[in-house]
Amino acid sequence: MKSKPLVEAKSIYFERGGRPIFSSLNMILNEQDIVLVKGKNGSGKTSFLKCLAGFYNVKKGTILWNGERIFPAYTPEKNMLAWLGHHNAIKPSLTVRENLKFYADLWSTKQSLFESSVNYLSFSQYMEFPVSWLSAGEKRRLCLIRLMLSPAKVWFLDEPTTFLDIENKKLFEDVIYKHASNGGAIVCATHDELNIKNYKILHLE
Repeated sequence: MKSKPLVEAKSIYFERGGRPIFSSLNMILNEQDIVLVKGKNGSGKTSFLKCLAGFYNVKKGTILWNGERIFPAYTPEKNMLAWLGHHNAIKPSLTVRENLKFYADLWSTKQSLFESSVNYLSFSQYMEFPVSWLSAGEKRRLCLIRLMLSPAKVWFLDEPTTFLDIENKKLFEDVIYKHASNGGAIVCATHDELNIKNYKILHLE
């Protein structure tokens, strides 16, 4: 029996302030899928991700998670999705370790995964630093570590490579490809050209 898509959008229509943002939009996200959402500024890339996550209500159409109409943003106990948006959602007054430990404890992350994720992003030397000391690129790398700790199968990423240099952008590409290869799935809104295999493109006009 064929498994149901992790996420499915059926002819969804969204408007903001009475202005149509997108209409008749369809998407199917299965395990191991990477969908890159492309479009010019104002085309609705961020709004689309927020509709899928349940932050915004669509005017028409249907969004299904594992074949059910649910609002994943409001069921955090199920760990259905991980979100990385324009804001990093980290506490600048806390240390890097304290920030990561909060999520590791929340998700019951194994110590081995915690350590391997920190080492993969070369962050061991920053663990006792207050986050406020980090550069914009280092803060973004910290968020990638948080993604790696998450048990969620579905990742929603909104311009995740902002502030990343070429070397760390390559690490990001490796992280999302590995997540998909292990049965996860990603929807990523980006202007960048990513060097990853077997992705799909969803264009928003």
